[in-house]
Amino acid sequence: MAIPSKYKESITPLAIKFQRAFSFFPRRICLISGAPRSGTTALCEWLGHQEGVSAIPESRILVSVHRFMEEVQRFRNLEKDSQLIFGMARGLVYDYYSSSRILMTKSLLVDKEPLEPIAFPSKEYEQFIVNTRLLFPEAKILLAIRDPLSTIWSMQARTWGESLTSAGARRFTLEEYAENWSSCAELVARHQFEPNTYIVQFGRLVNDPMNESKRIFEFLHIRNGIPFQPRPTHSVGFTKEDQANILRIVKPQLELLASKGISEL
Repeated sequence: MAIPSKYKESITPLAIKFQRAFSFFPRRICLISGAPRSGTTALCEWLGHQEGVSAIPESRILVSVHRFMEEVQRFRNLEKDSQLIFGMARGLVYDYYSSSRILMTKSLLVDKEPLEPIAFPSKEYEQFIVNTRLLFPEAKILLAIRDPLSTIWSMQARTWGESLTSAGARRFTLEEYAENWSSCAELVARHQFEPNTYIVQFGRLVNDPMNESKRIFEFLHIRNGIPFQPRPTHSVGFTKEDQANILRIVKPQLELLASKGISEL
């Protein structure tokens, strides 16, 4: 029998207080990352509907702690105690997650952080992945990659900055979007064979959802999962000139990915 919403409102704070008191927390963590608009949202929503999984998309806590870790490593007197401080930071992340959602019945927690210039104004995309690994060495990381034209078309269709407290929404140039995609593609190529890392080629997930879903479920140790169900996507409407300019910028990265067998974008 379903619990009426008015009772859920009173149960939730008690459950959260209980799980924090007894440190109930999912045994496993997964970070979904990659270029913005590369399928990270679809991945997070899909995995969040699997049994035993809780998804907290773009919590920003990992980004914030990453910035803190960068400052720790910048100062000599803090850097020498970095392992102790990082352990404290790990506890902060756990505490934030357990304050945000009832997690007692979950075995896997999924967070999503696209590598975009609003969240990472210094464009330290790779260092964010490195610091996440330092924080949670056993975490699983899904790096999504999608074809550049579809990704950049989706990027330019929205404004950025809504998650910030004070900055106004802004847009970027097509060249900046292409450079962002290129940086993320290079990161994917470098981390392809890193432990606990899986490269999600969005084209393969859409074109062969049954088999690719199985591979992702095996990577994340999800049993009896519901396969990914592709949704219609918007057509790319670039002019021939803009399309040619984008492809010129991203050509080296496309060739790099292809040389590593990453071509089903």
